[in-house]
Amino acid sequence: MNRRLFLFYLLGFFSLISILILKSIAPSLVDQQLIFFFLGFVLLFVLSKLDFGVVNHYSGLLYLAVIGLLVLTLLIGVVTKGSTRWIDIGSLFHIQPSQLAIPITSLFLAKIITRKDMNKVKNILQILGLLLVPAVLILIEPDLGTTVVYLLSVGTVLFFSNLSLLNLSKIVVLFLMIGVASWLFVLKPYQKQRIFTFLNTQQDLSDTGYNARQSMVAVGSGKFFGRGVGQGVQSHLQFLPERQTDFIFASLAEELGFLGSSILILAYVIFIAYLLFTAYRCQNQVLQLYCLSLVVMIAFQIFVNIGMNMSLVPITGVTLPLISYGGSSILSIFLSLSVVLMIRDRDLKITTRSFT
Repeated sequence: MNRRLFLFYLLGFFSLISILILKSIAPSLVDQQLIFFFLGFVLLFVLSKLDFGVVNHYSGLLYLAVIGLLVLTLLIGVVTKGSTRWIDIGSLFHIQPSQLAIPITSLFLAKIITRKDMNKVKNILQILGLLLVPAVLILIEPDLGTTVVYLLSVGTVLFFSNLSLLNLSKIVVLFLMIGVASWLFVLKPYQKQRIFTFLNTQQDLSDTGYNARQSMVAVGSGKFFGRGVGQGVQSHLQFLPERQTDFIFASLAEELGFLGSSILILAYVIFIAYLLFTAYRCQNQVLQLYCLSLVVMIAFQIFVNIGMNMSLVPITGVTLPLISYGGSSILSIFLSLSVVLMIRDRDLKITTRSFT
């Protein structure tokens, strides 16, 4: 099988699962989700035909555009549940610029890092400044979950650069200090409460622990084969909060059971392996760093979302990639993958023979 087609088939599988679950738990959202996936496939097909050299050349302008969108979000964005994360585009669509920050910043920083001596103090400070500007803007929204995903994903580019172990250790200590300062002076009370709730989910089942408790009930009630599509109790009776986004895995587990959940996780493993193999075969360090940051972005989101659905990690509002409802997340992943296909076609020297 051609590797390009393999990726399209894999994305097609995720889209079908997403539509299947949404059709069951939130039918009114299916049409919009279909539009998001259609636009995503069009973007993937068209943009993957571009020359990577051109995209890489203008990565700096794309980075500035993302910064502009993040600032614009804070100025005119829609306030939803106390956060300002989206910009309305018409009456039906809205964009979440923070989703675009990860792939675009990763690409831009990878370009700079491969051209500079990263053991010079001024170069380290430049990269840290470029990395932290989007992070601060996302945290101000506030969006702690996306900020953490951003820092880990884009930080991967720095981690795998030619930094010495000593300088890398200094940066790690710096980020730990920033983390402590954020806990003391930046995080909102409700964000801290989520951590406390994770440590003791039984402390207040009617308030902060409610979401985690209902999610666990949904996952457990699915047993091995699930209740069946359209037969979920927690999601259909709306005991399960945010069942179409943050807790869609719990909805899936309730209706498709352990078996369906395992198949989805296996598909994710194959997806991540595909990206890792692409990174391994890269002949260009910029491309390799970009692929690794994309792997961390997707893998971490999967881990956090499934983990919080099973009360293994605190609830952070991170969606399940390619499954949860939402155009910004879907389109940003398809946009990121278009660069992966550019890499395959131009720089990998991979044959078009099938996986065997």
